[in-house]
Amino acid sequence: MELGLVDVVDKNDKVLKTIDRGSATNSDILRVTGIFIINEKNEILLQLRSPKSYRYPLHWDCSGGGHVDAGEEYITCAHRELYEETGIKTKLIFLSKHYIELDDGRKHFIAFFKGKYNKEMKIDPNEVSKVKFFSTEDIKKIIDGGEKIHPECLFALKKYFL
Repeated sequence: MELGLVDVVDKNDKVLKTIDRGSATNSDILRVTGIFIINEKNEILLQLRSPKSYRYPLHWDCSGGGHVDAGEEYITCAHRELYEETGIKTKLIFLSKHYIELDDGRKHFIAFFKGKYNKEMKIDPNEVSKVKFFSTEDIKKIIDGGEKIHPECLFALKKYFL
């Protein structure tokens, strides 16, 4: 399964090697991004992942995000992924980067960004089922209600917004 080239990094986020993403194992640490778009009402745009998503189908997720391509900077990836998934182009502000181990054993360095909604949107139906702006109170309700939320998104929502 070829998914493009990605860099495998060590615990200090230094590149060790470049591989095809489809050949990554749970011992490989990969780089990813997560972006949150905020509207004028201070609501957060979340996307519902496509039912075709390989991992976490029909889970609420960040406004955009994905794997950093080999040799790519986090910010470049964030802009690319946000545009591919939502058609949004906006200035992004770096929040911070974290090392996260997922329940399925995968390991990521994830850089989180936020940006302002610019009234432009074109959803890629292959990756996104729908998008919706949520108040922080609404997000707390969906968490408490047990709706499925991607674990990295949930981590960032709790750290930065709730």
